[in-house]
Amino acid sequence: MLSRRLPSERTPNDWARLRAARGPHGGWLDLTEANPTRVGLAGADAAALAALAAPEGARYEPEPRGLPLARAAIARDYAARGTPVPAEHLVLTASTSEAYAHLFRMLADPGETVLVPAPSYPLFEPLAQLEGVKLAPYRLAYDGAWHLDRASLEETIASAATPARALIVVQPNHPTGSCLSPEEMDFVESRCERQRMAIIADQVFEDYAWSPGAGPLPGFTGRKRVPTFVLSGLSKVCGMPQIKLAWIAVSGPPAQRETALQGLEWIADLFLSVSTPAQLALPRLLEARPAFQARVRERLAVNLDQLAALARQRPEVSRLEAAGGWVAILKLPARRTGEAWALELLRRDVVVHPGHFYDIPGEATVVVSLIVEPAVFGAGLARIAEALSA
Repeated sequence: MLSRRLPSERTPNDWARLRAARGPHGGWLDLTEANPTRVGLAGADAAALAALAAPEGARYEPEPRGLPLARAAIARDYAARGTPVPAEHLVLTASTSEAYAHLFRMLADPGETVLVPAPSYPLFEPLAQLEGVKLAPYRLAYDGAWHLDRASLEETIASAATPARALIVVQPNHPTGSCLSPEEMDFVESRCERQRMAIIADQVFEDYAWSPGAGPLPGFTGRKRVPTFVLSGLSKVCGMPQIKLAWIAVSGPPAQRETALQGLEWIADLFLSVSTPAQLALPRLLEARPAFQARVRERLAVNLDQLAALARQRPEVSRLEAAGGWVAILKLPARRTGEAWALELLRRDVVVHPGHFYDIPGEATVVVSLIVEPAVFGAGLARIAEALSA
């Protein structure tokens, strides 16, 4: 009865079964929590929420690309970052997930291929499956630092069973926290130009560099050689995932850019998913960005210091090097796999993700969120230290 694009297998894995068996008790030390509204970092203050009640929000005047007022606010924000984007090159969506869905529909016919980095976020697979698109992974390699495996990318392109229409890059990547170097970005752009592929650049974490005083991390905003679609939104930029608004910044050769904008406008006009109150409030919401991001960077610094202290106390634990983002990858002793460590920690009421959830190479890795409240984070690390001694 149901489409084959829906998952046929819904059996929980061992980690999910054990967590469910232990019940939703209040004693969890959840080191995977990445929702800013649940860790004391909510970006929506009273003034921002009041902006959502503007009387103009009672009118419905749909604009497929988004209201001019909202797109102008995003354009000003990009200009303040030093990466100007004209308002007419922006398309609003309800979320970055919806942005991916629109781009998969526009760039690839059913059965065609999109290249995706590995390790990376596991959401790509179901989104692609739902749109009838195939994914082909290219490798990010780790040798003390993350880098693009160029041979892997070439092999992925050559061996794709169907035409490759787009390449996804996450800058910084989730969960590796890595960024392509300028040379790697040029290589990707050149390779996509030769293959006639578009670039989909997810840059939701670009403001969260780990180096003190660093500005936004390098990205693909405004690149001109191939059609390029940069994704971002309120969820990470302003800590407001509950106010559903994201955007696509389109660049590339002018003729292809305009064709893409027309295609996105046609798709967006079918859904009209972005609420009018959210768009009208967007200028005020973006004004709250600096204060929210300062709080997040302070939280990241505190929890990174706690990880460094654990590594000094227990040298058998190490953090994989990264440039930014909201999560960290920990390498634990190889006497257990990452999944076995995650299960053992669940038995101690500590929640971490095993590395294989993200296709991280190497067995004994786990992933933790760096925006967890510091007291909870520290208590969870203490129990990790206890588990290492067991």
